[in-house]
Amino acid sequence: MTRTKSMTLVLLLGLLVALAALGAWVGDALATPSITGQFNFRDNLGPRPVDNIAGDFLFVGATGVTPAGSGTTVQAVQGGTTMSVPFRNSTIFPNNYAAIFAFNPALTGAWTLTATDGSGPSAPVTTNTIPNPEVIPLVNNLQASGALLTPHISWTLPNLTGLGVTRISVRVRDLDVFAGGGVTDQIFTSAFLAPTATSFDIPAGVLALGKHYAFDVLLDNIVTPSSGPAFLQNRSETFTGVYATPEPSTFLLLGAGLVALSGTTQRLRRRK
Repeated sequence: MTRTKSMTLVLLLGLLVALAALGAWVGDALATPSITGQFNFRDNLGPRPVDNIAGDFLFVGATGVTPAGSGTTVQAVQGGTTMSVPFRNSTIFPNNYAAIFAFNPALTGAWTLTATDGSGPSAPVTTNTIPNPEVIPLVNNLQASGALLTPHISWTLPNLTGLGVTRISVRVRDLDVFAGGGVTDQIFTSAFLAPTATSFDIPAGVLALGKHYAFDVLLDNIVTPSSGPAFLQNRSETFTGVYATPEPSTFLLLGAGLVALSGTTQRLRRRK
């Protein structure tokens, strides 16, 4: 009798686990997409390596669309204008969707975003408006120097008087990898720097040998309204040219050559 009860209990527990798993699967299958991190800002985009796209653009979309990928589409609507918002993921923004188009002062109002997959449409969300769209100038003299895998990124700030730049950040793009939307992969972003910053050191572990990168300095104008969350209104992005790191074998040969050269120099000094 005890053995029969034990077997019955085991069967019941197994059935309960199976029902719970089925319920979770059904819940996931029926769940509609969700959107967070919506944005709408003006971006003065400097020439980018590889595609060389540059100009004065509007960026509309969201960084947190789930589920993301080929099965989910996003649409933005403002008045009589409807726009597809492509999936443009990257390492640091895996759920990002963004429409990028030439700046139009008639389209600086709020956009309504809706994501749709096989389960249906998401609840619509609304972006911020751009109450004061302005062109943030690019930084000057942007360059990388110093240690090969932990370079020192430096720049000169333009005149930002009256433009409300509140923060600066630095990003790294892997030019060998193309993510969603055919854009190069963004693999690293710094913490936000003060709006007066003019340099940043790429930390160890970000770059690798045998690769091609570009560094991107972003100047942001963040608006904090009297009610509601702060939002990005205007931005500029300045890119370096291609930053190549040698293949590991070349790097080792270079290191060996430098060691040999150092030894020769020391011997010559001793002879003197």
